[in-house]
Amino acid sequence: MKKLCFIFVLIFSLGFSQTKLEKKPIQGFYFSPEASVGFNLSNIIASDRDKRSHPENQYMTYPNDFSYGISAVAGFNFIPNLSLGGGIKYTYTTDNFHILYGIIQPKILFNLDDGEPLFIDLTYGFQLNKSVVDNADFYGIKVGKLVSHSKRLSHQGGFYFEGQQLGNTGVTFVGVFYGLTIFSNKNYNEYGKD
Repeated sequence: MKKLCFIFVLIFSLGFSQTKLEKKPIQGFYFSPEASVGFNLSNIIASDRDKRSHPENQYMTYPNDFSYGISAVAGFNFIPNLSLGGGIKYTYTTDNFHILYGIIQPKILFNLDDGEPLFIDLTYGFQLNKSVVDNADFYGIKVGKLVSHSKRLSHQGGFYFEGQQLGNTGVTFVGVFYGLTIFSNKNYNEYGKD
């Protein structure tokens, strides 16, 4: 009985002796426009011999060295370390490859208490428009950092790795992105804490 009372008193005292944990902030609703440029890793992997062996498919099989894109994602940060968003992305890979994707993008946030948060975006995109190919899709991962600018605005930038399936051809890009994040909770970053 004495051991049970001792354990109860110990737990009770530890419970009241700890400081109250501050609740981590959330962004609430957010909107993120962004621009990106990527380098085609597939052109490094593919040999000139492969290109020469199928000259009629060279245009389709081996897109340009660089890809450019813009995207816009809207979503909700419902718990401190997790957001879910969706939107659209336009990419230019080579002539006539103007593809508009619908995208789904969960976001994982880190280090919310230690300054500017880092994030990882996991992205899936599916083709919305008609182009040279009709069944394109992609999977991607982005790693970046949010840098506070004002009460409801942050810059974001980082690196991405993306695998696109353009018809029967798989293409891999690695690149950089830059964008803005506009969010509804004015107290999310250091500028909102009056």
